[in-house]
Amino acid sequence: MGYNFFIKSNIDFGRGALGDLAEIIKGYNLKSVMVVYDGGVKAAGIADKVLAEVEKAGVDYTVFDGVIPNPTNEVAEEAAELARQSGVEGFVAVGGGSSIDLAKAVARRIFDIKAEAESEAHGVPVDEVQFHEVGAVDSIVDIVGAAICSDHLGVDKVCATSVPTGYGTITCAVGELPVPAPATQAILRKTGLPNYRSDIEQELLTPTGAAILAGIVDEFIDETVIDDMYSGSKEGEDILTGRGTGKRDTGLSPLCLLLRTVVRE
Repeated sequence: MGYNFFIKSNIDFGRGALGDLAEIIKGYNLKSVMVVYDGGVKAAGIADKVLAEVEKAGVDYTVFDGVIPNPTNEVAEEAAELARQSGVEGFVAVGGGSSIDLAKAVARRIFDIKAEAESEAHGVPVDEVQFHEVGAVDSIVDIVGAAICSDHLGVDKVCATSVPTGYGTITCAVGELPVPAPATQAILRKTGLPNYRSDIEQELLTPTGAAILAGIVDEFIDETVIDDMYSGSKEGEDILTGRGTGKRDTGLSPLCLLLRTVVRE
């Protein structure tokens, strides 16, 4: 069976621009396709928009169950074989250009989440928001660093557990604020980020931290699922663990990063 490859690379992830993808697909007069996209599409949060464009083209489609690194260069044999078994007529392979482009897209997404929250908290348009702490070097490093690490690890899915906010008050550039700060509250409300108060009287979740979580996490899970990850690993999988304590004594357990890596022959 022959296959057509629709390749739409260098997407403007920051704006979620997909251009004329639907029209391109229509031009091939196919009845069914398989959609394949790289980690950048998921990281930028526009996988749903990709599928919306495919639906707009009026074709039946299935989605490859997984993420293929840079599908615009070569569609993986695994996806091609699955496509043959599914009987589809073509691929819609969507990628986002270079690794730097993808990291920029994720960082921009996080900054946009925070900017919208600050806009609401201060009652000003987004383009008039003064970032205060977010303009500090450490916040920029946090956001850009998280975006780069997320892309560099090449993860298929980011999961997190419910996060503690703390309580009390803090003193910042605009004066004394309640905990969680108004911008943090806006992010929690708009994104539905699972959280709990905790009994620790200090700020545990900053607007920057909340924006990073909202920007990169695909699914929030119960802590018991983490235990299942250890016990449920399969042959060919490795579970890697990293822990971070930070600089403050909060009374919380160290933050834990789990990586499940799959070794494909």
